[in-house]
This record gives sequence, C-alpha cells and structure tokens, in this order.
Amino acid sequence: MNQALSRSNLAQGALFTDLDGVTAEILLNAASQRQFPAGATLFHQGDAPSQLFQVGTGLVRLTRVNPEGEQTTLRFMGPGDLVGCVAVFRQFPFPATATASKPTTVLSWGAAQILDLLRRYPTVSANALDTVSDRAREMVDRLAEMTNKSVEARVASVLLRLVSQVGRNGSTGLEIGKPVTRKDVSEMAGVSYFTVSRILGDWQRQGLVRLGRARIVVLDPRRLAQVAT
Repeated sequence: MNQALSRSNLAQGALFTDLDGVTAEILLNAASQRQFPAGATLFHQGDAPSQLFQVGTGLVRLTRVNPEGEQTTLRFMGPGDLVGCVAVFRQFPFPATATASKPTTVLSWGAAQILDLLRRYPTVSANALDTVSDRAREMVDRLAEMTNKSVEARVASVLLRLVSQVGRNGSTGLEIGKPVTRKDVSEMAGVSYFTVSRILGDWQRQGLVRLGRARIVVLDPRRLAQVAT
C-alpha cells in the first residue's frame, strides 16, 4: 500500500500532466527512483547531460559559478519540478550544479531513454516543451529584473518567487525558511547580503515581512507584489 502511494505521489510532476493512465504508467516504469541525502550532488556544472531528474520529495538547489569563481543561487526545485531538463533535451552540458538541500527523492531517466519517450508519446513531449518554455520565460523575466528594476523591486521579486517555490503557510503569513538563507536571496537578486538585510529590516518596520531565526515571513504579499513591479 505504501509503495503504491509512493508511486502515485511520484507521478504528479511536470512530465505527467494530463497523461492517460497507460502512458503515465509507461513513463513511471521507465524511471528509476533514487534518494539523495542533504548536501549530495545530483550533477555538477559542466557535466554531460546523462540523466533527467524529477523531484518527488525534498528540495534541490541550483547554483552556478561564474568565470571569476563566484557562486550564485539560481533557483530551488521542489516536488514535481524537472531538474536539468533544458540541458538534457537540447544535449549540452549542465549549466549549473544541482544539490539536495534536504533529503530528496527523485525519479530519473537516462537521457537517451527520455528522448526516445518524447519521440514516442506526443503528450509527454508537449509537457516537456511547456516546461522548457516556462524556464525560458523565467530567465527572460529575471534578466529584465536585473536590468530594469530597482534593488528593492528585485528583492521583492525574489521573495515572491521563493514563496511560490518553497514557501509554506504559517500562522501569520507565508514562511520562507531553512534551507533557504538571506545569502540565497542576495545571490538571486544580484545584490549584497548587507543590502538585502537593510531592505528586509525596512520592510519589517513597514509590516511587509517578519524576520526570525533562519526564516522570512511574508506578511503582505499584495504590497510586496506592488514593490516588485
């Protein structure tokens, strides 16, 4: 019973959207279930795209190191998200490193295997295309943030994005907590840690957020969205 429930939960991700039962079962049977402890690496930046991963439980952090050796957090991937999909589908080296931020279970497919499934099953292929399109749109939006928005708007946009990726309902608001840190927020917004801390302190006094040990609680998402525009 637990195994059936686990399989059902794992078949609730991006590639499985609107699949009929037979196709979903074929896709699920083709996958391997793998577990990664917190801190384990799924793949490194520059690795060949040999595996596609879909998060079942847990959380995966994507980071990239620039030519100067500076590491930047790109995003967090939760249950249902595909990790490394653009590199696998387009067959170029992984552009980032994927690390389990907490104990994580994934489905994995070999690159040749998933590409064959995409050719054979149009609905799976359409789901893959939707995911790649969403990632491209996100990258365009983030580039626009970096070039067109104020520092405060960029930090607000990052907090709203983290709420959608890893936020959870708390007693007073939407909580962003461990393993996400203020350093992650600063890297994702492209500003210094001290600037993020100053902005968050100002917002706490204004009632937009509440700060705690290793967490940020968004108290007023509507006002934060106004800051982000």
